[in-house]
Amino acid sequence: MKFKSFSLKTWSDERGDLTPIELSEYAPFVPQRIYYLTNTKSTRGGHAHSEEQELFVCIKGSFTAKIHDGKEWHTFQMSEKGECSALYNDSMVWHEFTDFSPDSVMLAVSSTHYNGTEGYIMDFEQFLALCNKPQ
Repeated sequence: MKFKSFSLKTWSDERGDLTPIELSEYAPFVPQRIYYLTNTKSTRGGHAHSEEQELFVCIKGSFTAKIHDGKEWHTFQMSEKGECSALYNDSMVWHEFTDFSPDSVMLAVSSTHYNGTEGYIMDFEQFLALCNKPQ
């Protein structure tokens, strides 16, 4: 599975809303790092990882996720309670995020510790070449 989108379930009552993220259901890896984006003013991502897997969650607001699985582009309109509120990406999946609403909060859960740009593929043509390299 190179990628998968999810709609997280929310339970609401007079106290408010509760949205659990059962990581073992959505991410086939042991989480090593969590980070989040706020006040996002331009495109984020724009790379792939040689080994890292990630789960992206729209906590608040909305944004657009564009991913490429080595064969074609897939676009998801992510929103906190929409059809796509979470997106799993395996390694070797190009991902970029745009069109952040002013109130957006994106949470990311990663399979690796932060190591700068080690293991990042920053050039899209290089990514395509690696994906289509004969085995």
